[in-house]
Amino acid sequence: MLLTRSEGLTLIGLALAGGLAAGVPTRLSATASLARQAPSAPRAVTAPAAPASQAPGATHRVVSSQITVSGEEAVMQLGFDDGRQVEFAIRDGRMFADGANLGAAPRNSAGERAWRELLTRVMNAPTPQVAALVRSWAAPAPDGALKSAIVAALSGVSAPAAPVAAAPGVGPDADTLAKLQSRLEEMQQRLEQVQDRREARAERGDESGSWAGPFRYIWRGISGIIATLVAFAILFALSIGVVLFGGRPYLEAVSDAARRQTARSWVVGLAASFLVVPAFVLGILVLTISIVGIPALLVFVPLFPVAVILGALFGYLGVAHGAGEALAERRLYGGEWFRRGNSYYFVMTGLGMLMALFLASHVVAMAGPWLGFLRGLLTFLAVVTTWFAFTTGFGAVLLTRCGRRPITGMAPLDTEMSGAYEEESRV
Repeated sequence: MLLTRSEGLTLIGLALAGGLAAGVPTRLSATASLARQAPSAPRAVTAPAAPASQAPGATHRVVSSQITVSGEEAVMQLGFDDGRQVEFAIRDGRMFADGANLGAAPRNSAGERAWRELLTRVMNAPTPQVAALVRSWAAPAPDGALKSAIVAALSGVSAPAAPVAAAPGVGPDADTLAKLQSRLEEMQQRLEQVQDRREARAERGDESGSWAGPFRYIWRGISGIIATLVAFAILFALSIGVVLFGGRPYLEAVSDAARRQTARSWVVGLAASFLVVPAFVLGILVLTISIVGIPALLVFVPLFPVAVILGALFGYLGVAHGAGEALAERRLYGGEWFRRGNSYYFVMTGLGMLMALFLASHVVAMAGPWLGFLRGLLTFLAVVTTWFAFTTGFGAVLLTRCGRRPITGMAPLDTEMSGAYEEESRV
């Protein structure tokens, strides 16, 4: 096909026009793409886009709720539609949001009670209404942080990270703790030193550590002697009162029973000492269940213990009288100057015999700790002797009905001694 020159030029022009037309849209599309990527305003820092599950401002739906309430904690665990499981709790007086410590929430405070009431409503409400209940919860001032954490979780914001505990010995309080620990160790060492010094002084027999140490034992012994003499005076005064007010026959009856039937009196007194409390309780019960005994109960309750104590004291004085009488009988062998006696003398000498071991113990205590074993032995023997005298005397009181029924059929005293021994009639 033959073309003219003009036709050839026309064809070449059309081809160039087609090529230009094909290239222009490409450049225009590239320019438009660059224009779309260019920001409308320059930014200093470009923040990375938040994940879709935690986009701020988005409201997430609660799909599950689990409530755990006990005396120590109150926990609510919420499950969201984005797969998160977040726990909110008050335990041991603290608030927690997904493990983060949000502050104090004292037990039985208004904040804790409001939180437990909220958990009760959430427990009884359907799951779709949990978010509305939490948002409408009027949290007290202490629980404001906990409500804020729950609302933030509903909006897709993660709970605040739990604070990292400072390592031991690191932080602003480390110096104070170290000083406190050092002070405690120093005080412990001083206490140990004081204890060691006290033990050393005790071994040396000088616990006071001063010039008055040796005299302290003397003062203790003198104090014990004075206390024993005061007790002797009180008992002797009681015996004088008994004799002066006509109680001599009864005292002699108890004394004879204790002297001549010692074993029987001791057994009866021992049994009675164990039966005093049951008898007291039984008497109260018997008087309580009877109409007539109710007024008598007012007299029985206070007078029964007093009667037991007076009976034991009267028996002790009877034993002392018998011991003094026995001593007087033995002393008659020493001469004719002492052929008569009276109840005052018998009680006085008997009390002296019964309390002699206490006096000896206090005298030995004045020597210090070197004779500690002897002092302990004497004290033990004195206590046993006193217990035996009280038990035997109490039994003799019961056997003789407080001296009103003297025991008959007892073996007489030695005939040789009975003729030489007479008691003064004026007492």
